[in-house]
Amino acid sequence: MTQKRTLDLDKVLAKATEMIESRGLSEMTMPNLAKALGVRSQSLYHYVKNRSQLLSLVAASRIRLLYQDLLKQLVGLSGHEALFKFADVVRDRLLEDQALATLLYHVDEFSDDLEVVKEVVKILDLGDQLQVDTEHVVSQHALVGAVLGYVFLDRFIDGQEKVESPQEAEENYHEMIWRLVSPNVQQSNA
Repeated sequence: MTQKRTLDLDKVLAKATEMIESRGLSEMTMPNLAKALGVRSQSLYHYVKNRSQLLSLVAASRIRLLYQDLLKQLVGLSGHEALFKFADVVRDRLLEDQALATLLYHVDEFSDDLEVVKEVVKILDLGDQLQVDTEHVVSQHALVGAVLGYVFLDRFIDGQEKVESPQEAEENYHEMIWRLVSPNVQQSNA
């Protein structure tokens, strides 16, 4: 009697995420994923068309988790407090979630995937909904871009000789965000 496999899309995505986090994006191949799941490579194609679609689905699921985390953490906040919390949650999630950070860094590999674009737009729209005096605030696009750039540099130098302590990194990060959301206030404090 043969044993029936209980493989499903959620298990495929979970294992792919685990592999990206532990082995890196280049090692997340369909044959490696099949081996890790204990199935033949052909079995994976019942769930995804190809590696690109698989990475898109993983990226969309990780971005969706970030969005859900933002919703929870932003409840009851408004103004600059909400904007700082938004930036902190995005930064913290990207520093913790190796798969999300890696996939966003390589988003050009699947940037035409509507599901990924939809999830990113939801996050940008959420940021736009924060009640902030927009007269002195840069666009959400610029804010998220600055957060991503800062995080990618943090990740790039991770494990190297640090140029700043974790506390300095946090302070410098908040200073950057403050300059983006209140440049006129910042200039008057100088």
